[in-house]
Amino acid sequence: MALAALGLGLLAAGCSAVPPLDVVTTGSISKPRAAAYESEPVPAGVAPDDWTAARVALAEAFREDSTAPSVPWENFATATRGTVTPLGPPQAKAGGCREFLMSFVRSAGEDWLQGEVCRTQRGWWQVKEARLLERS
Repeated sequence: MALAALGLGLLAAGCSAVPPLDVVTTGSISKPRAAAYESEPVPAGVAPDDWTAARVALAEAFREDSTAPSVPWENFATATRGTVTPLGPPQAKAGGCREFLMSFVRSAGEDWLQGEVCRTQRGWWQVKEARLLERS
Protein backbone atom coordinates (compact mmCIF):
# COMPACT_ATOMS: atom_id res chain seq x y z
CA MET A 1 0.00 0.00 0.00
CA ALA A 2 2.82 2.39 0.92
CA LEU A 3 4.59 1.54 -2.35
CA ALA A 4 1.44 2.38 -4.33
CA ALA A 5 1.12 5.71 -2.49
CA LEU A 6 4.77 6.48 -3.21
CA GLY A 7 4.28 5.69 -6.91
CA LEU A 8 1.20 7.88 -7.07
CA GLY A 9 3.09 10.69 -5.35
CA LEU A 10 5.95 10.44 -7.85
CA LEU A 11 3.54 10.54 -10.78
CA ALA A 12 1.81 13.62 -9.39
CA ALA A 13 5.15 15.32 -8.74
CA GLY A 14 6.14 14.77 -12.38
CA CYS A 15 3.16 16.84 -13.50
CA SER A 16 4.41 19.85 -11.56
CA ALA A 17 7.50 20.10 -13.78
CA VAL A 18 5.44 21.77 -16.52
CA PRO A 19 5.87 25.57 -16.53
CA PRO A 20 2.70 27.45 -15.59
CA LEU A 21 0.68 29.20 -18.29
CA ASP A 22 -0.70 32.68 -17.96
CA VAL A 23 -4.46 32.25 -18.40
CA VAL A 24 -6.95 34.79 -19.69
CA THR A 25 -10.57 34.11 -18.83
CA THR A 26 -13.15 35.34 -21.32
CA GLY A 27 -16.68 34.30 -20.49
CA SER A 28 -16.60 30.63 -19.64
CA ILE A 29 -13.56 29.72 -21.77
CA SER A 30 -9.96 30.04 -20.63
CA LYS A 31 -7.09 30.18 -23.10
CA PRO A 32 -3.31 30.32 -22.69
CA ARG A 33 -1.55 33.59 -23.41
CA ALA A 34 2.12 34.44 -23.60
CA ALA A 35 2.51 37.33 -21.16
CA ALA A 36 5.93 38.22 -22.59
CA TYR A 37 4.35 39.19 -25.92
CA GLU A 38 1.63 41.50 -24.63
CA SER A 39 3.71 44.63 -25.18
CA GLU A 40 4.07 43.93 -28.90
CA PRO A 41 1.64 45.85 -31.08
CA VAL A 42 -0.91 43.94 -33.13
CA PRO A 43 -0.08 44.31 -36.85
CA ALA A 44 -2.45 46.52 -38.85
CA GLY A 45 -5.29 44.53 -40.40
CA VAL A 46 -5.05 41.61 -37.94
CA ALA A 47 -7.69 41.00 -35.26
CA PRO A 48 -6.16 41.08 -31.75
CA ASP A 49 -7.55 37.63 -30.81
CA ASP A 50 -6.19 36.13 -34.02
CA TRP A 51 -2.79 37.70 -33.36
CA THR A 52 -2.73 36.22 -29.85
CA ALA A 53 -3.35 32.71 -31.20
CA ALA A 54 -0.91 33.13 -34.08
CA ARG A 55 1.76 34.65 -31.80
CA VAL A 56 1.79 31.51 -29.63
CA ALA A 57 2.43 29.46 -32.81
CA LEU A 58 5.16 31.92 -33.81
CA ALA A 59 6.96 31.32 -30.52
CA GLU A 60 6.63 27.56 -31.08
CA ALA A 61 8.00 27.82 -34.63
CA PHE A 62 11.16 29.53 -33.37
CA ARG A 63 11.83 27.20 -30.44
CA GLU A 64 15.41 25.94 -30.64
CA ASP A 65 14.37 22.29 -30.81
CA SER A 66 11.52 22.81 -33.27
CA THR A 67 11.91 20.75 -36.44
CA ALA A 68 8.52 21.46 -37.99
CA PRO A 69 8.72 23.52 -41.21
CA SER A 70 5.41 25.19 -40.30
CA VAL A 71 3.41 25.42 -37.09
CA PRO A 72 -0.40 25.49 -37.34
CA TRP A 73 -2.62 27.71 -35.21
CA GLU A 74 -6.36 28.21 -34.84
CA ASN A 75 -8.67 30.68 -33.15
CA PHE A 76 -11.96 28.84 -32.66
CA ALA A 77 -13.72 32.02 -31.48
CA THR A 78 -13.27 33.75 -34.85
CA ALA A 79 -13.02 30.62 -37.06
CA THR A 80 -9.62 31.79 -38.25
CA ARG A 81 -6.67 29.47 -38.69
CA GLY A 82 -3.30 29.43 -40.37
CA THR A 83 0.34 28.49 -40.17
CA VAL A 84 3.60 30.14 -39.18
CA THR A 85 6.65 29.32 -41.31
CA PRO A 86 10.19 30.44 -40.43
CA LEU A 87 12.09 31.62 -43.51
CA GLY A 88 15.82 31.17 -43.96
CA PRO A 89 18.32 29.34 -41.80
CA PRO A 90 18.51 29.78 -38.01
CA GLN A 91 20.90 32.44 -36.79
CA ALA A 92 23.63 31.09 -34.51
CA LYS A 93 24.40 34.33 -32.70
CA ALA A 94 22.27 35.93 -29.98
CA GLY A 95 20.26 38.85 -31.32
CA GLY A 96 20.15 37.28 -34.78
CA CYS A 97 16.98 38.01 -36.68
CA ARG A 98 14.83 35.71 -38.81
CA GLU A 99 11.98 36.31 -41.18
CA PHE A 100 8.67 34.46 -41.10
CA LEU A 101 5.50 34.08 -43.10
CA MET A 102 2.11 33.69 -41.39
CA SER A 103 -1.23 32.82 -42.96
CA PHE A 104 -4.70 33.87 -41.81
CA VAL A 105 -7.41 31.70 -43.37
CA ARG A 106 -11.08 32.68 -42.93
CA SER A 107 -14.29 31.83 -44.73
CA ALA A 108 -14.01 35.16 -46.57
CA GLY A 109 -10.54 34.32 -47.92
CA GLU A 110 -6.97 34.37 -46.72
CA ASP A 111 -4.28 36.91 -45.92
CA TRP A 112 -0.53 36.56 -45.58
CA LEU A 113 1.65 38.42 -43.14
CA GLN A 114 5.42 38.72 -43.51
CA GLY A 115 7.58 39.71 -40.59
CA GLU A 116 10.86 39.56 -38.78
CA VAL A 117 11.69 38.40 -35.26
CA CYS A 118 14.90 39.11 -33.36
CA ARG A 119 16.21 37.44 -30.23
CA THR A 120 16.22 39.61 -27.12
CA GLN A 121 18.83 39.52 -24.35
CA ARG A 122 16.46 37.26 -22.37
CA GLY A 123 16.36 34.77 -25.25
CA TRP A 124 12.78 35.55 -26.39
CA TRP A 125 11.91 36.15 -30.02
CA GLN A 126 10.45 39.63 -30.36
CA VAL A 127 8.55 40.75 -33.45
CA LYS A 128 10.43 43.69 -34.96
CA GLU A 129 8.35 44.04 -38.11
CA ALA A 130 5.09 42.52 -39.35
CA ARG A 131 2.88 43.60 -42.24
CA LEU A 132 0.08 42.12 -44.30
CA LEU A 133 1.12 41.45 -47.86
CA GLU A 134 -0.91 43.17 -50.56
CA ARG A 135 -2.74 41.06 -53.10
CA SER A 136 -1.71 41.47 -56.70
